Amino acid sequence: MNSINPSFTSNYTSYTVNNASSQRTEQSIPNSVSDDSFTPTSKSLDDDFAKADQLKQASEVRKAGNSKSEPITLTIISTNDMHGQYQLMPKVAGVIDALRERYPDAIVVDGGDSTYNPPYSELNEFGPITDVLNEMKYDVITLGNHEFQYGKESTSKDFALKLDADVVSANVHDKSLKDNLDGVKPYVIKNVNGLKVAFVGLVKPKMHTKAHPNVGKDLVKESTIEAMQRLMPEIKKEADVVIALTHQGLGDDERMASHIKDISLVLAAHDHVNTSKPIVVGNYPSKTYIVENGSHCKMVGLSQLTIDPETNKVIEFKFKQYPVETYGVKPNANVAKIINDYEPVTSHHK
Repeated sequence: MNSINPSFTSNYTSYTVNNASSQRTEQSIPNSVSDDSFTPTSKSLDDDFAKADQLKQASEVRKAGNSKSEPITLTIISTNDMHGQYQLMPKVAGVIDALRERYPDAIVVDGGDSTYNPPYSELNEFGPITDVLNEMKYDVITLGNHEFQYGKESTSKDFALKLDADVVSANVHDKSLKDNLDGVKPYVIKNVNGLKVAFVGLVKPKMHTKAHPNVGKDLVKESTIEAMQRLMPEIKKEADVVIALTHQGLGDDERMASHIKDISLVLAAHDHVNTSKPIVVGNYPSKTYIVENGSHCKMVGLSQLTIDPETNKVIEFKFKQYPVETYGVKPNANVAKIINDYEPVTSHHK
């Protein structure tokens, strides 16, 4: 299997955000437990979890008697732009398994472009990725531009309809703005700890490149801002919290967040940027956090939003990234078997 094996430098710096302003504050890792960061002082998930327990207990002590109702924690595990790095996916799955065991109510999402690793994918298209994603038990997956590489019919038949996860994409359509692609929803509502959380999928409308000039030409598209303006009244009737899974680039994410005030979190993708600290748009209570996990299976992200159940506003946000190749977790054997057993097939969309 012809895959790219990228190298990277692990970043163990943590960042916290002051909810009273939009300023971002860089902070070095403390030697002892801090009440505003859950970045580990070691590379051990066990140490990380022990630290998280201490932080939770300290938080409960601080908040006891200070509010009419207990804040709700929403945990999201995220990946993006894995680009067919099959040699690393069992490790990615291992990190997700460990995090899911520690945070059983977490929602696991992917931001698109899970496949497409030329020249391997040029011959085998989606390859074993749908079986891999199903084994990894994702909850929500959005579509990247490369999910449309082989035409909208293949996007539906060979990808979306084969996934157990909810597949979301709100601004690309079949024949009109009223027509969703088969197997694709504009958004999905998940019930988490008593909260109704909307996950909306969005992709950059410009999908074609010089190498692939026809990608996206068979779709009806609208801008991500237009799509959100159209859908937000409907979504807000159903959901307490809105999270966008975007595949468009951080600049477009910031522009969108400045126009759409009720997005609590943007889980970004497409430009392969590693946001070791969140980008913040706006001020409390209309504040949007934007994070992205690089690309090529380097990082798994963990976002935690603390929600005031009376206002449904984010009162605290924490973000941490797990470097896949340096954390000592056991690779997922089932994912490894799917990949090892896969027999390449001849492309049928040439």
